[in-house]
Formats: sequence, C-alpha cells, structure tokens
Amino acid sequence: MSMKYGQLVIGAPGAGKSTYCNGMAQILEQCKRPFISVNLDPANDTPPFQCDIDIRELITLEDAMSFLDLGPNGSLIYCMRVLAKNTEWLNKKLSEKEGYVIIDMPGQLELYNSDDSVWKVIRDLEKWGYRLCAVHLSDSLYCCDPGKFVAVVLAALSVMVNLEMPQVNVLSKVDLLRSDDLPFRLDFFEEVPNLQYLVDCLDDNPFLSNYKNLNKGMCEVIENFDLVNFLPLQVTSKESMLNLLKQVDAANGFSIVEAADLREIVMKPA
Repeated sequence: MSMKYGQLVIGAPGAGKSTYCNGMAQILEQCKRPFISVNLDPANDTPPFQCDIDIRELITLEDAMSFLDLGPNGSLIYCMRVLAKNTEWLNKKLSEKEGYVIIDMPGQLELYNSDDSVWKVIRDLEKWGYRLCAVHLSDSLYCCDPGKFVAVVLAALSVMVNLEMPQVNVLSKVDLLRSDDLPFRLDFFEEVPNLQYLVDCLDDNPFLSNYKNLNKGMCEVIENFDLVNFLPLQVTSKESMLNLLKQVDAANGFSIVEAADLREIVMKPA
C-alpha cells in the first residue's frame, strides 16, 4: 500500500484554521503539489477554499440541531460520531482523488479530549495509508496575557497527548501582534523555555492567589512533558507558510520519502 500524506488542521474557534487551509492550498498550488481540500467541520458552511470533500454532504450541524433538539456543541459531537461510524464514506471520497490532503477540522476542544470520534477517524485514515501531521493553531494574541497563554500551551499539550500523532504547534496572526503588548519577546513564546516567568507576571493580589497557584501547577505539568514549542505564522507571508510546510513535511515523513533528501543519504552504500 503506497503511503499518502497530509495535514489535520485543528485549533480553537477563531484561530484561523480555514484561512490557513486556504493559504496552504495556494502554496501547494504554486509548488505544483497535487492536493485534496477536505472540510470535516460540519459547522463551516462557507469555507474560504474550494472543498473537494465536504462532511456536510454526509451530515450538517443544522440537521442535527433540528432533528435531535441539541445545542451547537452537542450537535457537533453527534456529527463527528456519525462520521466516525461512516468513515467508509470518507474513504470512498478520498479514493476518487489523488494528492496531499488538507483537512479542516472543528475547533471545539472537547472533541479532542472527552470524545473519541476524531481519534477513531484518525486511526482509520492511518489504516488507509495516510501519514498525517496535526497543525494546531493558536491565536498569538493570547501571548499578551500570561494566564491565557498558559491555557493555550496546556490545550496544545492535551491535544498532542490525546491524538497520538505528530503535531506542529503554531502561533497564528503574528502580524497583528505589537511588541509593546508582550511581556517578553516573541521568541520566548516560540520556545517556551521557562513558564515560571509567566507565572511571575500574574497579579499577586490575594484574591487571585488561587488562580496563580493553579497556573503554577499547570506550568509544572507542561514542563514535565517538555514537548511544546510554537512556530510563528503569518498566512499572508509566503516565506512563513513555506517554513511551516517544511516543518510539517518533516513531521509526517513527506520530505523523507517523497523528496528523497534523507533516504538517498541513508541508502547510499558505505
């Protein structure tokens, strides 16, 4: 079975996932790399890119809300469970096309932490020969608030642990950041060397002491795993997008097998 490659684009609502998918599609087109655009977000009825495969052909959020009398979050979980039970629909759609896949995913964190539907879909994709890398987008504006950035890092770590796949963490919209609003330079947030500095930035007001202690405890958990760092991203910058694509290609193995850059070195006789 020949290997196929792609990206699973995840992140909180508003992080810029669909905008990223549109930008990545343009980059792949310029690189002359065939690709398949997939929308697996049943709430996204107007993606800014041309969808080759759309989950809304299988089920829509509106239908789940209407027929089951569920709220938006409950309906989204139901839709993903329907997809997990009908992955052959996705397999059939993918088998009709060839190319590198870009999959736009829903943003609700509970889908990756408290429900196993997305996990099951990923495992099926792997069984069909897809080698995927998760691209986890987080809004870089959260860097301006130490407490919120700790939550961003914890969310990224949680998704990494639960999805059990290669993951590249990204700070999106860095072009909207102003250096005066940041407690540290941007490269601090990219490398996340010592989160204790962020905890020290929190207010020492006694009314917030529990909040500060909670963040301190979460930072210790994150540092014990020592897995999280971030790439800055400006979707409108070709250089920034190509740099991210290079990192993703290394994570999912595309650069090794398809580009043959490392394999040629390994396979050469001594």
